[in-house]
Amino acid sequence: MQRAIRVLRTFSLGLAFALGASQVSAAGALAIDSNQGEQYGFAYQYADFDQAQTRALNECGAGCQVVLQFADECAAYAADQANGSSIYGWATAPSAVDAQSGAISQCAARGGNSCIVRTWGCEN
Repeated sequence: MQRAIRVLRTFSLGLAFALGASQVSAAGALAIDSNQGEQYGFAYQYADFDQAQTRALNECGAGCQVVLQFADECAAYAADQANGSSIYGWATAPSAVDAQSGAISQCAARGGNSCIVRTWGCEN
C-alpha cells in the first residue's frame, strides 16, 4: 500500500513539474540498489532526465544507481518475490502492457519464479 502511495505521489509531483514547465519533455528513470532491486526508485512525467534521475535516486536511497532512462515510451520494473531472491527485470515498450510483460519476461529469463511488476509508468 505504501508503494502505491509513493507511485501516486511520484506521478502527482511529476505531473505538477511537467505542467509547470514551459517546454514539456517527459522523462523517466529507474534506480535500483546494489542488491539488484530490493530497494528501488522510479520516476516518470518529469521535465528532464536530471529531475527524473534525482527523484529516482532519492526514492531509492543510499547505494543506488540509475539503470534506466526513458522518454516517449512506457517502462516497468519487476522483481522476483521468492524469499532471498535478487532477480529482477525491466523493460521499455510503446504500451504499459508490453512494458510490464517485458519486465516480467526479463525477470523470468534470469531465473525468477515469482516475478511481479513493482512499478511502471508511461511518457507517451
